[in-house]
Amino acid sequence: MATVYSKQWVQRPCDGEAHPKLMRELGLQPATASVLINRGICTPDAARSFLDPSVSDLLDPLRLNEMDRAVSRIRAAVQRSERVVIYGDYDVDGVTATTLYLDYFKRQGLDADFYIPHRFREGYGLNEAAIRALHARGTALLITADCGTTSVEEIRLARALGMDVIVTDHHEVPDELPPATALLNPKRDDAGYPEKGLCTAGLTFKVIQALTGTVPADGLDLVALGTIADVSPLTGENRFLVKEGLKQLTEARRPGIRALKEAAGLPEAAVKAGTVGFTLAPRINASGRLTDAGEAVRLLTTPSLEEARRIAQSLNLQNRQRQEIEEKILEEACARVESEVDFQKDGCIVLASRQWHLGVVGIVAARLVERYCRPAVLLAIDSNGLAKGSARSIAGFHLYEGLRRCREFLIRFGGHHSAAGLTLREERIPALRERLSSIVWESLEPDDFQPKQFIDASVAWEDLTPRLVTELESLAPFGPANPEPTLLLRELIPVDPRIVGNNHLKFSVKKQKGLPVPARPAGGRQAGLSGASPAVLFDAIGFRMGDRMGLFRTGAPLDLVFTPERNTWQGREQLQLRVKDLRVAGEACLPDRRA
Repeated sequence: MATVYSKQWVQRPCDGEAHPKLMRELGLQPATASVLINRGICTPDAARSFLDPSVSDLLDPLRLNEMDRAVSRIRAAVQRSERVVIYGDYDVDGVTATTLYLDYFKRQGLDADFYIPHRFREGYGLNEAAIRALHARGTALLITADCGTTSVEEIRLARALGMDVIVTDHHEVPDELPPATALLNPKRDDAGYPEKGLCTAGLTFKVIQALTGTVPADGLDLVALGTIADVSPLTGENRFLVKEGLKQLTEARRPGIRALKEAAGLPEAAVKAGTVGFTLAPRINASGRLTDAGEAVRLLTTPSLEEARRIAQSLNLQNRQRQEIEEKILEEACARVESEVDFQKDGCIVLASRQWHLGVVGIVAARLVERYCRPAVLLAIDSNGLAKGSARSIAGFHLYEGLRRCREFLIRFGGHHSAAGLTLREERIPALRERLSSIVWESLEPDDFQPKQFIDASVAWEDLTPRLVTELESLAPFGPANPEPTLLLRELIPVDPRIVGNNHLKFSVKKQKGLPVPARPAGGRQAGLSGASPAVLFDAIGFRMGDRMGLFRTGAPLDLVFTPERNTWQGREQLQLRVKDLRVAGEACLPDRRA
């Protein structure tokens, strides 16, 4: 019943005036100038700032509403040696923000403690039992890390018990704000802060900047982890914070980071945004998904490399377990989508099971969105009939607002545009499915359900040179609001297509009217990066694209959307085309409606 759609290729027309000016004044290749313009960077000055972000790009943290209150209260806690507890979340953003706070208080000579609720026993955010237990331990100041914005009753209880509460959070803001001593959230209507895309780790870094009166020299490794893992936009302040943070992750001076890289098989590797998103962050997340996120905090705070290695190996094992659970749930969920969901009438996917693992349903929901281009809600039902789960959305649908319109069916919910968590009774699931589906149909056009492959620029074969690769690399780090550059090559002849690894598509390409295919040398790579001349043959790889092998049986030339990258093999650096999509040559691209 459900359909897996092929992608529409969409190419944005280039600004006729800005394009040649960027090329001329910055000496850029045409494709690089196109990428910058597509990111909204249309002047030479803006491009220079983007290509070389600096500490001067950071804003005064005291511009954030109630930051002065937070600073005053934290300084008082240090002076009076009060008991301070950081109340974090169990994801990477919460873990790294918690660690940043603990590091700060340790430098001030105050042994602060932390508390992260158990995903299965307590769920997300503040809860009454935890508040009372922390009060009984003498807590005077409670600081949240990635939660608290929606915790009106819990914070009211904490204040009634005599505790002060500082909220540091970046989730969507409800109509009623909790009575916190200070509520730091850049998404508040009255936040007074132009950078809305800070995750909680970035926000915590700004708190420390305000406390110290300077930009801290360390801690950016944690900010980069939290920002990338939380899929925050990599523009503005985040661009500088992540770019510098990736350098610190590469150096791995923190024992926990060094141990984590070792466990992942990357002890000396340079860390890029993709390394965080696909390798480091999932291991940090693993403990919170399967057991206790406190283990991840201990990894990042321990001064002992020996202890860090022990914890990192534990997280590595848990991550493998998570992957196995994820694949099993994904297979079952896809089968149910195919048999139960009718996309002619169902605007979203809402599935629930008593056998699904609560810590993994969010990842599977994201995989379903990628596959079916529909908002997806996956719920794990416990023995008491309580359904808890996660939701993920497509670009055009604001998930938090959609769930807010379904709040009569929900016990609790929270999140933002693209992701959310929710809890409801099992018997309310059909009502949620019907209402949310109706809201999705009201909010979107049919074309919004068609997955898009955006293209930054068409290039000629001769454009693929080391100079272009170097220029495109200078646009990193890549992520939301600054995706990897995607280029289009037309009329290519595929050579030697095959399946490798875990269903990856591997082949080579040559120009349709190019030279005969030369003999393949040892290692199979023809395209080096040592010279300026384009190669006769380029290697290409499409990850998880083994099901596209049928395209090669026609023998027809192909059009290819790809990102060019460096690939090292047996000590030799090659230019490789990492395939985003491919199809039989000749079909036109659509104009970009965003233009």
